[in-house]
Amino acid sequence: MRPRHLPVVVLAVLVASAACGGGSGSRPVGGPAPANVGAAMAPASAVEQFMGFAAQQRYTEMGYVFGTARGPLAEQQAPARVNRRMQAIASVLRHDTYAMTGVVPVVDRPDARQVTVQIRRGQRTMTVPFTVVQGPGGRWLVEVVDLEAAMDVRRS
Repeated sequence: MRPRHLPVVVLAVLVASAACGGGSGSRPVGGPAPANVGAAMAPASAVEQFMGFAAQQRYTEMGYVFGTARGPLAEQQAPARVNRRMQAIASVLRHDTYAMTGVVPVVDRPDARQVTVQIRRGQRTMTVPFTVVQGPGGRWLVEVVDLEAAMDVRRS
């Protein structure tokens, strides 16, 4: 019998490794952001961009909206690696519609906010928390997506 949570573990490993650097020193690996990726100057704007790019399967652009306080993942890792990780995340975030339902501070992290998103897929609605962090230049980046919640595996 196959473990029920195996897809969550696999995706968690992919996403965790995406956030762990892997670039070549301080030199940007992916180069500057494409012209169509504007700097998200608010937490909700970063999530809105990320969800839009995910729906359009624009993985390169997703990589410029996903990152840490050090900056976008696409500037820290090779483009092929970033695209694989963003493709995995986008496949989990598939949706018919979504709505942001709240933005709250993250305890003990003044540079981070939790943005709650309701994702509707068919008749199912999942509440998915995103952690968004302020990066270089004051722009906000998606740092963590609760993929387990997006896959609705916690359902009884």
